[in-house]
Amino acid sequence: MHITLIVITVVSLTVTAIMSVVTWRLTREERRRSAARVAALATEIHGEGGTIRRFDDELELRQAPIPSGHSNLFAAADPAASPASRFAAVVALGIFVVGSAAALAVVLSSGSRGSASSASPRAPVASGSSQILRADASSQTAPTEPLPLELVALGHERDADRLTIRGVVRNPPAGAGKSGLTAVVLLFNHDGGLLTSGRAAIDLSTLAPGAESSFVVTIPGAVDVGRYRVSFRTDDGVVPHVDRRQAKLDVRR
Repeated sequence: MHITLIVITVVSLTVTAIMSVVTWRLTREERRRSAARVAALATEIHGEGGTIRRFDDELELRQAPIPSGHSNLFAAADPAASPASRFAAVVALGIFVVGSAAALAVVLSSGSRGSASSASPRAPVASGSSQILRADASSQTAPTEPLPLELVALGHERDADRLTIRGVVRNPPAGAGKSGLTAVVLLFNHDGGLLTSGRAAIDLSTLAPGAESSFVVTIPGAVDVGRYRVSFRTDDGVVPHVDRRQAKLDVRR
């Protein structure tokens, strides 16, 4: 399509140039003929030697012969050089000029539309990509904090130098499932120093949201224990929890 329009434009410009040359030559030929007619008329009026001839002395009734050199002085004008032909040439020239300008405008407009159409499909892709990037960035910068576990029951028993801690842990309904959950107990003396620790897995292998599970941790050699602390862990690290029982963790002898 573009090649056809370009060819039409080139042909139109070429024809316009040719018609311009033809019109210029016709105009020059008309001027030359007009000058010849004026020169011939001046010769008839003033004579060959430049003196003014008197026609009142020539009383002959017969028609004087027309000089051979001026036989076509008052002949019909050449149809090719008539005003109608010149007008037609000018009209043709105008039509070619207008056609050339229109073809050139079509070529330019088609090229601009092609550039716009080739670039437009990529704009939504770029916009969608930026939105995805913004969404990913926001999700990375503001991650949702997991809900903590809830310690709903806790107690201990002493048997000689062994201390057994029993309790119940609950996963809130809106929480995430926990697998491989382990209860860890730290023992401290009356001065706050760490004595020893123990751990044991809870009864359920996977603590689903809204579920509860008991745990039992037995620690031998628990002598001079003043208090203990309970926490929960998985292979990924410590799992936060909150105490829902509101009980003291002091160990009485």
